[in-house]
Amino acid sequence: MNVHKGIFLVGLAGSGKSTLGKELAQRLGYKFIDLDLLIEERVGKSIPDIFAHNGEGQFRIWEHEALMDVIAAEDSFIMATGGGAPCFHFNMDAMNKHGVTLYFDVTPGELALRIIDGGVENRPMFKSYDHQDLIQEIREMKERRETFYSQAQIKIRDNQINVDMIISNLKSVEL
Repeated sequence: MNVHKGIFLVGLAGSGKSTLGKELAQRLGYKFIDLDLLIEERVGKSIPDIFAHNGEGQFRIWEHEALMDVIAAEDSFIMATGGGAPCFHFNMDAMNKHGVTLYFDVTPGELALRIIDGGVENRPMFKSYDHQDLIQEIREMKERRETFYSQAQIKIRDNQINVDMIISNLKSVEL
């Protein structure tokens, strides 16, 4: 596989973008970039602190700037985007123009379990600690974001996405 720009992983929080992105980058010999971690490094604050002290609007500006900087400077990388990144500032258009986008479509029930296991407090977009309420929050967020996620060039609908599935799907797209 020879991608001269990026492979962008999109989907809701907990869908596996960071975990699978690291493994995929290792398998393909590409650089791995976690967009949220890049923003945290640049700003010197955690994502929850940024949301609390600077607000979502400022976070989305920094997110767009970081995305565009990576697109301009890097080649052959895998990027785990934040769940909302495709939905603001024409980010999805930029990702589709400069690489391949993959949407990890995991069911709301599975995402709720993963988010609760990982700690809801680390996910500023979710407020509920109750499993059923969290599932509803995720369903509503998915409905709002689906217009953007559906623009991905590759969609993988499965609760057990793995790197072999991703590679197989990537081979089906002209890179």
